[in-house]
Amino acid sequence: MKMKKSALLLTGITILSFLLMRNFHVNNLKCTNPIKKEVLAVNKINYFNMEVSLRDESKQYEIIDEVYSKDHVKINYPQVKHYADAVKLESINKDLKNAALSIINIYVENDTNINDISMEVNYEVKTKNNKYISIAFNGLVNIKGTAYPTSIFYTVNIDLENGLTVGLSDYANAQGVLEKLKKLDDVKMLSEDDKLIEAQKSVIKNISDDELLNILKDADFHEKDGVIEIPKKGAYSYMEDNKIVISIPMIHAIGDHAEFIIEKQ
Repeated sequence: MKMKKSALLLTGITILSFLLMRNFHVNNLKCTNPIKKEVLAVNKINYFNMEVSLRDESKQYEIIDEVYSKDHVKINYPQVKHYADAVKLESINKDLKNAALSIINIYVENDTNINDISMEVNYEVKTKNNKYISIAFNGLVNIKGTAYPTSIFYTVNIDLENGLTVGLSDYANAQGVLEKLKKLDDVKMLSEDDKLIEAQKSVIKNISDDELLNILKDADFHEKDGVIEIPKKGAYSYMEDNKIVISIPMIHAIGDHAEFIIEKQ
């Protein structure tokens, strides 16, 4: 009889334990499910905010077209609107305009009469985000008395955070760019003409590392003592996605200029 009572007692304890465990598990699920839902909701909001932030990054300001037109010279250039910092905005727009029109001064400084110049230049926005604006200008210039027009290509890079014009050596490592540029077999170019590419790469092969590094360090318009200086060696660069494009002057027979694509790490 005692054994029967013990067996019944043990069975009762087992059933009670099972019920208690089951209730605990159910209650725990009730508690954790709202927490999981809340975490998922927060993560979803954070992801949405990040998406909106990235999407709106370049909508903090607007780039509009302006035109300089005088006699036979027409240059289309960009200006910025709706930028939060009014002081920086004025400086940025001044630099964009000065850079665009500087091409005229290059020819005038070479003792060319402005009335003998026929020029048309357009631009393309290569980078527009909350850190940089990178613009590429291209066009044709014809000087009275010359046999053919010359293709022109130049760029301007604006550091928005500081409201300054910057060059390649300001936003990239010139030595690192040189090392990649010297691996010409791996370097892509904007030109699609195989013969032209071969000729342009041959020019780079014959430039010493020291001279090529000096060209890269001098590349682009850059500020010195508050004045925008033109690159003495005629090289320019721009940023686009995960790459840097370097433009190096060439003789007219092989395109006037060559653009090399350097992939970022």
